[in-house]
Amino acid sequence: MHNRCALCGRLTLRPAVMIGVHPVGPTCARRAGLLTLAFRKSGQVFPVPGGRAPVKSLAVRDSATLDLFEGAA
Repeated sequence: MHNRCALCGRLTLRPAVMIGVHPVGPTCARRAGLLTLAFRKSGQVFPVPGGRAPVKSLAVRDSATLDLFEGAA
């Protein structure tokens, strides 16, 4: 599987739609109007299975962890 957007060539880790076997990133898919085509299930454009919004980080700040750039400013 390729990791580059079929429309712009940028690296895409979470493609929004597939054109055949080629991934298309979410921004390019939205601009090209491919999202509506993908959900109509017509032709070779289809949504990526399990395509979800990115999960919010569950990291919490604590006093035991040192800052990476403490005092740098």
